[in-house]
Amino acid sequence: MLDALPGRAGIALDRSRYALRRAARAHERIGAVACDVWRRLPVTATAAVLALDIFAPRNGAELRRILNPAGRLVVVTPDDDHLRELAGALGLLSVDERKQERLAEKLGPYFDLTSRRDYQARLELGQADILAAAQMGPAAWHAGETDLAARVRSLPEQMTATVSVRVSVFRPSA
Repeated sequence: MLDALPGRAGIALDRSRYALRRAARAHERIGAVACDVWRRLPVTATAAVLALDIFAPRNGAELRRILNPAGRLVVVTPDDDHLRELAGALGLLSVDERKQERLAEKLGPYFDLTSRRDYQARLELGQADILAAAQMGPAAWHAGETDLAARVRSLPEQMTATVSVRVSVFRPSA
């Protein structure tokens, strides 16, 4: 995204120090700050022209506070088919059927939906990739690390998995 916005700097906000380290190395114009999304975000009011929320909790009031009135919020959420092959094989949590409804509830008071696009692709994953994908989701909190790794080892060396997400773009409400 920063390549598409010359002259702009980015900031990655996350609770995970591992995610922040990776984000800080992702681009020369990005910084990384640890924070809790349910508290005040460490960003000046109206400073952001674009906010990306990818598979993360959403604090509508704070996102609205930091976003410039002409800015946009891009939210990526999993659909029902997202990683379904892995969910079944590993006993992972499924996507909440009310996901889109909850998104509208969280953001509706602060934002207007401007566009929505569904994206689907198939990936060939080795066991290391399967484990990494499983650990990025809520399964990492519900299955022990050793148990999850053992489940992955019981799978074939390669598996096809479906990536199925919805990309929603919002503008701040007037």
